[in-house]
Amino acid sequence: MSKPLHRTSLRYRALILLLVPAAIIYTVYRAVKDGGLRYLLQRFGFGYPPVQAPSILIHCASVGEFNAAKPLILRLQDQYPDYRLVLTTNTPTAAKLASEQAGERIMHVYMPLDYPFAVNRLLRRVVPVCVLILETEIWPTLFYQAAKKGIDTAIVNGRLTEKTLRASRFFKNEQQASLRNLSLILARSDDDHLRFLALGAEPRTTHVVGNLKYAAARVGQSARQADFKSSFLLAVSTHEDEELQLAQHLPLLREKNHRLVIAPRYPERSKTLCHQLQQENWTVALHSHQDGATEQTDIYIVDTLGQLDGFFSEASLVFVGGSLISRGGHNLLEPAGFGKCTVVGPHTDNFALETKELKEAEAVVQVSDNRDLGLRLMQLLDNAEARNKYGENAQQFVQQKTSVLDRYLKHLQPILDAPTLR
Repeated sequence: MSKPLHRTSLRYRALILLLVPAAIIYTVYRAVKDGGLRYLLQRFGFGYPPVQAPSILIHCASVGEFNAAKPLILRLQDQYPDYRLVLTTNTPTAAKLASEQAGERIMHVYMPLDYPFAVNRLLRRVVPVCVLILETEIWPTLFYQAAKKGIDTAIVNGRLTEKTLRASRFFKNEQQASLRNLSLILARSDDDHLRFLALGAEPRTTHVVGNLKYAAARVGQSARQADFKSSFLLAVSTHEDEELQLAQHLPLLREKNHRLVIAPRYPERSKTLCHQLQQENWTVALHSHQDGATEQTDIYIVDTLGQLDGFFSEASLVFVGGSLISRGGHNLLEPAGFGKCTVVGPHTDNFALETKELKEAEAVVQVSDNRDLGLRLMQLLDNAEARNKYGENAQQFVQQKTSVLDRYLKHLQPILDAPTLR
């Protein structure tokens, strides 16, 4: 798609140069902590294997974006078998999940920092026919360099917060120029569409398509057993301090013959978390240690990736973390797809649309704080009929939304087919 180029401003280029020392220090720290040498090299544009076949570059910043993109990735594999799919992430956690769950035809590399020399090395090695960016990532240098090389770039499942619109004039101007280097912006909602337009996106290339995460919410699944013999509340994607707040409800859970199963957002926190909970005199078992849950187990920690299906299937209730503290919440649609009664806290800014729509469908319970959570847990654990109703509503809601993937592919088809049409 031919369009005018909008170069990154001199101020932006000067700013990222000033940040080089900080970028080096942080990248080396992450490499030593969990990323390794490949992370260190690729974040600065080195160590990319060449891709021989034509490729589609898909960027998923972290785990949430990867989970949203999985249905799209699978469909692209089926419909474009001649293309190699190159998946980029920012974090080692997402890289590990991608390597475990992506197919053999998918190559993972880390997205380089937004420096021209690094971005250009990636594009020269991968030579993508198009670049698909999931959700909120705006990379001024990448967008400009891709447009300069005639590579179509699209934001998929695009979302913007009001906070973005309140940014300084400098950043808003930079983002506007960046958005105008894109071939497509496919927004997840009317509100996000309006925000993209307010930020300066071109109306002719900006469309409302729907929330791709509904396609990722699988419906009516039968999952392997969780190997957990008692009834339990499953708390997923939890953060520091949330687990201790949840543990305050263990007397209630015990009274109702339930245990607490926790799947922290970052599994590498599990040893520290285990120590914190044991200091509170709770009996804790770790999934990775193959610790069997016994009658004495109060809290069972699922500290491995890709192991939650069985726990979702068997949970009496699901709590989605990042919502009792100010982290903006996490994906409610996964437990909804399993037909589970799901509870969230007050902080759901990152999933405001999903929370709003699920609440309107009477398919999620939102609490105001930890005390309110205790009251609602008491009500729901005493009322299986209410739990089942919330779960049924959630599953029906997700089922009605799963056609969104076809709409995305229809919008993307012109840029995916462009190399054969040129």
